[in-house]
Amino acid sequence: MRLEKFGLLVASTLVIAGCSFGPSESSSSSASPSTTSTASPSPSSTVVPTKTKIAAIYYVGDTAQGLRLYREFRHVTVHGSNSLGLESLRYLTAQGSHSVDSDYTNLWGNGSVINSVSVAGSKAIVDLKISHLNVGSEGEMRAIDQLVWTLTANDRSVKSVRFTSDGEPIESFAGHVDTTVGFARERSYDVLAPIWVTSPGAVVGNPVTIKGTACTFEAGIAWKLTRSGIVVKHGSVTAQQACPVRSVWQVSLGTLTAGTYTFTAIDYSAKDGSVTQQDSKKFTVK
Repeated sequence: MRLEKFGLLVASTLVIAGCSFGPSESSSSSASPSTTSTASPSPSSTVVPTKTKIAAIYYVGDTAQGLRLYREFRHVTVHGSNSLGLESLRYLTAQGSHSVDSDYTNLWGNGSVINSVSVAGSKAIVDLKISHLNVGSEGEMRAIDQLVWTLTANDRSVKSVRFTSDGEPIESFAGHVDTTVGFARERSYDVLAPIWVTSPGAVVGNPVTIKGTACTFEAGIAWKLTRSGIVVKHGSVTAQQACPVRSVWQVSLGTLTAGTYTFTAIDYSAKDGSVTQQDSKKFTVK
């Protein structure tokens, strides 16, 4: 939540006790390691070393509870002495930047430019050239959360963020939310989608295991596996802990016939059985 209250923000409809940040934001052990490269020198240029690192990038998706965040791990180029936090924000806001999963949306990628990220202790100042965001109040808040959660995921020393443009406070990104104040991570169950499917990748071998994280009532998650629109398997699974704690879950699908499948994890409302949210991943079995 913002460090200072702002009257236009819509209060959360959930009334739940405090929640931790949830499972580690480190990428899985199967992710590619960081690599170092050097730009080809030319007579008139200075060689700037670069490294490729894995960064957590946050995107937005729609749910019955409103707009919520989803996370993808992406390979990000770090130039010279720049921090991963700075480069992850530049990756997020780069013109045309978008998520791998087509169900998610990037509210940035609109021509905004991250000039710098200055960190002192646990506080960061993000200086940017802002291009106006054409979103409502909820969208503007989620866009701010995209920046805050991406930065704090890739620089765990940062706990609060302020925004400036050429050193001066920015009044608002889209005209709805006061951005002259500081921001921290809100409670995860108010911001993150209840269920994430985090693996497998696009192409996998047998046996197939699906993994994810969740914050749901009594830790319950329903799931189905489809091929060409036909359900071939379905069931339910329980995360390690129930909400307000976000925790991991996994489903073992065993050996599947070669082909393309879609796995969908579903959160049903404890009140009326309607679908609160669902997340799906398409993958191909070799």
